[in-house]
Parts: sequence; C-alpha cells; structure tokens
Amino acid sequence: GNGKGGGVKNSNASSPNDPSLPIKELDLFLSELCASGIPVDYVPGLHDPTTAVWPQRPLHPCLLPKSSTFEGMLHRSPNPYEATIGGKVVLGTDGRNVADLRRYMATVVEEGEREDDEDKKDESSMDVDDDGGKGEGNEKGPVLVPPTALETMESTICFAHIAPTGPDSLPTYPAFEHDPFVMEEKPDLYFAGNCDKYSTKITDDGTRLICIPSFDRTGQAVLVNVKTLDCEVISFVDA
Repeated sequence: GNGKGGGVKNSNASSPNDPSLPIKELDLFLSELCASGIPVDYVPGLHDPTTAVWPQRPLHPCLLPKSSTFEGMLHRSPNPYEATIGGKVVLGTDGRNVADLRRYMATVVEEGEREDDEDKKDESSMDVDDDGGKGEGNEKGPVLVPPTALETMESTICFAHIAPTGPDSLPTYPAFEHDPFVMEEKPDLYFAGNCDKYSTKITDDGTRLICIPSFDRTGQAVLVNVKTLDCEVISFVDA
C-alpha cells in the first residue's frame, strides 16, 4: 500500500555459483531418462560427491531426489562397476585405474617408430640413453612411451586385477582377507571411461574392451549390442 514495488525472492532458485547446481542438473537429466523408460546404471567418478577412495560408493539417494523415485529404473552403482546384463558379464570403471597404471608402464621405442600412433604420443614420454637410462637433452633416439589405454586394460586382465597400482598411487581401501579388485571371472565386456578417444578391440579370449571417450571433451557416447558385443560411437557435437 505504500506504492513501492516489491518482489518476492525465490529461495529455491539456484544461482550460477551454487555448488549444488551440477548435481541438481544431473538429477533432472537422470529423471528424464527414467521417465522415458530408459533404465540407467549410474557409475560415479572422480568429481562426484561420494567417497574418494576406491571402491567408490553409489551416490546417496538424497542427492538424486527426483530420479531416485523411479524404482527399478535408476541403479546407483559403485565404481568399479560389475553386472550381468543379457547374460553377459560387464565390468567397468571411470578410467582412473587405467590412467594411473599407464604412468608406470612404458616401452622403449625408436623415434618415429610410432609417429602415427596418437594414443602413444604422451607428454610423459622421455628420451633414454643406449643403456636404457633417461637421456639428458637428447633430441633423437629411443624414447619411453606409455602403452595405449586398450593395452593397459588388457594388462589388467592378464594381472586378473582391476587396480594393480592401489593403494600406492590409486587410493583404495586396505583389504585384509578379500581383495575386491581381483577379477574372479573373465568379463565379456570391459570398459573404461574418461579416455582421450574412442577405441575398442576383442582380446584373444573373447573380452570386448572399450575405451569410452570423455563426453565433456568429445561429446561422444558409445552404444553396445549386448547380444553380439558390437559397438559404435555416436557424437552429439554439431559438425
């Protein structure tokens, strides 16, 4: 009645600087998928609000109030992830185990031997002397090159251990009686997320390996036919 205009502040509105905004947007996105009849297994990663130590626990339902109401559609999974889908054993991670293991595995190659192998062009490559030691300012000669993500994934299968660098450099809970990262059976499908680019192969024993590219950097996702294990990459980035 005093003639001055006034407004009502919406306390529920999120400001652009609201730290809870990303998880709210995730909750909305997952709820839309579930409402469309698409079941979702959500595997947490490095920056998700859950335990930082492996195995990471599933996101708490209070963080996903909308999507958690879709019982039987949203499965809040741990990281690493294991499930049987369509009769196939599926194993996967957010990719940190692969990235960390690559730092400790390298092969000595001659310069130019793998110039076309983009996966093996890594900033961690270093010159080595003839005796295998690190070179000092050598511009040419042998270099230490880390394995590709696919080669690293295949190594973890050979080791029968999904996180061989834990707890030394990959934070993992100490295991006294049972190591949860031991592969007790061969997976039919084994994936690693947040890779630099999409790549895939089938191992000699029939496991389909998939490097899932970081969606944030590439705008790409991977579709897999569970029956045949054939896969393809789809892009959401405008050409």
